[in-house]
Amino acid sequence: MKTETKILGIILALTVALLVGGVFFLSKQSTSNDIKDATVYQIDYSKGQKIGSDSAKVKLVEFSDFECPACAAASNYTKKYESGENPDIQFIYRHFPLPQHESAKKAALVAEAAGEQGKFWQMHDKLFETQFEWEESKDSTAFFLSLAKELGLDEEKIKKAIEENTYAAKIDADLSEGRSLGVNSTPTFYLNGRKLNFKSFADLNTAVEEELKKSN
Repeated sequence: MKTETKILGIILALTVALLVGGVFFLSKQSTSNDIKDATVYQIDYSKGQKIGSDSAKVKLVEFSDFECPACAAASNYTKKYESGENPDIQFIYRHFPLPQHESAKKAALVAEAAGEQGKFWQMHDKLFETQFEWEESKDSTAFFLSLAKELGLDEEKIKKAIEENTYAAKIDADLSEGRSLGVNSTPTFYLNGRKLNFKSFADLNTAVEEELKKSN
């Protein structure tokens, strides 16, 4: 009886090990296939807000919406690329404000206006950090101007950009290219031209590291 119980225990342990191993293998295989087997899209790398060299081996492009909660979550994982410390990585931000987000395009205008004053990425971070506040604000323009003041920007230039839709053509061009690439939700990432379909944002960093290893 003891022998039968022992054998049954061994069989059960092996079954569990195989199941866990299979799940791990499929997970790893899925991540790899998402990168290797995807279509390579022709992306215009000359457009967008960029961190890193144009000659970088790895180019990560994000189509994003400042009013999108998932984009705010993703920004916690893309912050590591904003430093530009790794010369082999170029991170490019492209606008894709969704129509259901009333203040998303205005936020994009503010970010571009901040970029003209050399602080796109600082405003990028502020917009995501305070997303819930300005999204719920009755006067998002006033809130955006308070962020501009906090960053030491010329508030009048920011206000003018909002009122005159100064960067609307640039934002619309991003939207147009995004649609041509099949973007229909945010955030959407392309790694060296391949669309990423990861299950968690942690997988994004893993995918970039794998691409770096391949390129070296």
